[in-house]
Amino acid sequence: MKWSNKGHEFDEIGYLLEDKKHIFLYGAGEGAWELVEVLEAIQPWTGWNIHLVDRDRSKQQEGRFGYPVLSPEMFFSMEKEQYFVIANAMGKTGNEIYDLLKKKLPENIVIFQQFYFLHTYLLIYFVYVHDMVFFTSESILPLTVCNLNCRDCLNFTPYIKEHYIESLDTLKKNVDLFFNAVELIYRFQITGGEPFLYEDLIPLIEYIDENYREKIIRFEIVTNGTIIPDDRLCKVLKEKEIYVILDDYRMALEDGNKAYERVSGKLQKHDILYMDNSVDRWMRMYIPEEDDGKQYSEEALQLKYDKCDAPWSSLKCGKLSACNYAMYAETAGICNGNEDESYDLRRFSQEKKKELIEFRLRCCEKGYMEFCRKCGGWIFTNERWCGPAIQV
Repeated sequence: MKWSNKGHEFDEIGYLLEDKKHIFLYGAGEGAWELVEVLEAIQPWTGWNIHLVDRDRSKQQEGRFGYPVLSPEMFFSMEKEQYFVIANAMGKTGNEIYDLLKKKLPENIVIFQQFYFLHTYLLIYFVYVHDMVFFTSESILPLTVCNLNCRDCLNFTPYIKEHYIESLDTLKKNVDLFFNAVELIYRFQITGGEPFLYEDLIPLIEYIDENYREKIIRFEIVTNGTIIPDDRLCKVLKEKEIYVILDDYRMALEDGNKAYERVSGKLQKHDILYMDNSVDRWMRMYIPEEDDGKQYSEEALQLKYDKCDAPWSSLKCGKLSACNYAMYAETAGICNGNEDESYDLRRFSQEKKKELIEFRLRCCEKGYMEFCRKCGGWIFTNERWCGPAIQV
């Protein structure tokens, strides 16, 4: 979104939930646990009472995530005050739930789509109602080096001419700047490249844990499932309660199944929390022969950027990226960004909290990234898909 009223872009909706006491999550499927985890962590500030609704009778009988589950009939018939509702599912199912809620609930009831609520509105709510900078996610890359060379890597590894490995001191300074501005974050993530190749990974984890763990709801590391962590690292991952995102590329890599089983077995042996991140396809964000040389007007680039709505960001050189993929593309030499595409945390002050949140929600001076000229778009707009982890 192009900035038009910096520091006041969300004034009309900032206090929308200020007086609410109850939140109803309509949909208690497998993916609902993530939102429940966030809501429980932020409850000391929000005070919201959590309620679940689902048409599955077994869930109504057994409950879900430690909460009773209401039937839709009971939910729609009960008298409710000071509440709002989340259509708690993604994709087509989420859209169907949202349409149902809009049809059956009074017009004055606030209804959110799950993705928008988690990745956008919570940030707005915290800065307006609690004067706090809350982020849903942020990532830090200790290195771009990876032992794989995936053709469609979203860090654009095949195009990197000079890889970088950040010093531990530089990473500490970046982390300090970040948490000087951000008071609470759901997912703080170490990624790469392949972070298990970073020699100072243990002291980096220990530094973040010692100084900022109370600000992090979930501390994560993303690994490609081919590097076996040694016992010392496993001990730290267990002690610091690091959540490992274990990418599953078994079908794409030679001996990938054996490597994945060795890594997952090691994590299980040390009782480390991890998620099997298995996907059957990747989006192709950059295809040189299709994307280079395309011409766009300013208006077309702004529209493309707004429709993309990728929610991820990265931290590098004391700066936040408006779009992490644009930062990765610039690092790989695919395009040249400009100062408008990053937020310099060295210039942050307490008076700029709303401005920082606006930037994190993709507001910028031009209303697009230079990489938009070459990018195929994120999940919501990209129509180019392929198998995961194809090697070159």
